[in-house]
Amino acid sequence: MKRLVCIILSALALCTGATAAERVFVSTDRDVYIAGDEVWCSLFCIDSETGLFSHFSAVAYLELISDDGTAVTAKVSLMEGRGAGRFRIPSSAPTGNYRLVAYTALNINEDGDGRFCGSKLLSVFNTTSSARVKDGVSILSEDIYEDLPRQEASTAGAITATVNSRGGNLSLFINNPGPAATLSVSVFHLDDIVPPANNGIDTFLESVKGTLSPVYSKQRTPEYEGEIIYAAVEGLEKEALDIIEGVSIATLSAAGSPSDIYVGKVHDNGRIAFFTNNIFGDRELVCELNTAAGYKGHIALADNFIYPSPGNIPPLPIAKNLFSSLVNRKAAIGSAIQADTLVSFLPRRQDGLIESIEKKSYHLDDFNRFPTMEELVVEILREVKIRDRRGKNILTLTTNDASGSKKIEKENIIVMLDGVVISDFSLIEKMDAMLIEDVDLYLQSFAIGTVSFDGAINFITGKNYVTAVNFPQSVRVTDFKGVSFPVAYTGRFHSQGGDDYRQLLYWHPLLEAGAGQSIGIQLTAPSYTGTFAVSLQGISEDGTPVRSVTLFDIN
Repeated sequence: MKRLVCIILSALALCTGATAAERVFVSTDRDVYIAGDEVWCSLFCIDSETGLFSHFSAVAYLELISDDGTAVTAKVSLMEGRGAGRFRIPSSAPTGNYRLVAYTALNINEDGDGRFCGSKLLSVFNTTSSARVKDGVSILSEDIYEDLPRQEASTAGAITATVNSRGGNLSLFINNPGPAATLSVSVFHLDDIVPPANNGIDTFLESVKGTLSPVYSKQRTPEYEGEIIYAAVEGLEKEALDIIEGVSIATLSAAGSPSDIYVGKVHDNGRIAFFTNNIFGDRELVCELNTAAGYKGHIALADNFIYPSPGNIPPLPIAKNLFSSLVNRKAAIGSAIQADTLVSFLPRRQDGLIESIEKKSYHLDDFNRFPTMEELVVEILREVKIRDRRGKNILTLTTNDASGSKKIEKENIIVMLDGVVISDFSLIEKMDAMLIEDVDLYLQSFAIGTVSFDGAINFITGKNYVTAVNFPQSVRVTDFKGVSFPVAYTGRFHSQGGDDYRQLLYWHPLLEAGAGQSIGIQLTAPSYTGTFAVSLQGISEDGTPVRSVTLFDIN
């Protein structure tokens, strides 16, 4: 129902010329990186009419772009206008300045590039290659480089940060004397490299609040619940497509999670849309086209990114006196990889569709084990039957009727292996039953998209053996780059020997500072001395921006 209301409201907005728009501001842990570094992101999605957080879109798309094209793509889940994620800059990325843009499906419907006003510039140095972005580097003398001005960070709001250093320990205190606020917080090393000039969230909010009259000319469906994965039928002639349109369905499922099951109907010359609740992480998706007998087509997933022009990007200034700073940054990548195991996972959207249904679980080690799937079904799974239908075996699920007084055998069920929909039971029937560790039976009716089912069975191997199944032509196993897990780097680093050259000491993309609250955070100092910065960017609950940069030394 939410999705239906969302689509109706979006269509009305397009027809009536509504002036509301989403604008996404990107905050990152730093502005300067080495190729191979990880970029940590915090997103603020704003309703341009109110200046407050937009609760509309549930996913944002990020692209790191230059005049050479898009170097990296990533997706970030949005919850009530806030999101967090990370991506790694390719080790092959040429040296130069890049623009990091974030946009939503609603933005894609707009004309022009005003939706990129929350983007920022990042400087990338490749220390192992001489490759450079086309016309993207300016070679300067050491004297001229030293005289380059560093942008003074503007300040906004009353939230402040202080750092106390004692020995190898750092104590970071964030004091909020005003209303509650949501922040991105970064603690990082300042070296000799001059960062690119970027607007802060204060300038961003001032530029977008109540000033936009976007023109919507495209018809991409807004993503209220999560990413909409688009696909198209391939391998069939138009005559066959006309026959299966509106009748046949396709399934999309990710190994390991029964909640990541999506069903879409074939329509509009073989196009399909899967309405997801966001699939997190890099996954293997199993995509199957279910058609009438004799049709051997399959589906291919579309790319949701738009690969925009980067606009005007100034060249990256380089001088010989940056050598030592670049060497130290290169050494820091090894420390960052070790510290990666210490990230903290933050809350994210969860789709409990399948898990919320009444379930009966069989842990097979509690029973006498059998070598064949037929014996497993017959001897252990009392609610499941094997039936012959037109010369092929199918599974049925016996459940109670609405009154609970009568058993009903149902065929309209989903059969899964490790959370992946398997329409042809013979693929499971041939398996060694000793590989199955658990079986979950979902005993209630449910709907996925516009398709209803009377129950589900999930055979669980525990090791995702489903990816080794010899699927027929109508099934494709596709590597899929899902939404980034929202994470924070706590800074509680313990070196495993050797010097600690970390450039980033702490990052939290979604820190909540309550009204009048003071937050204390303990960090570990690196092995080297120098000047460091605490950067805060955020928005208070009344819509006022928060921005500050505090410098401190480690001696």
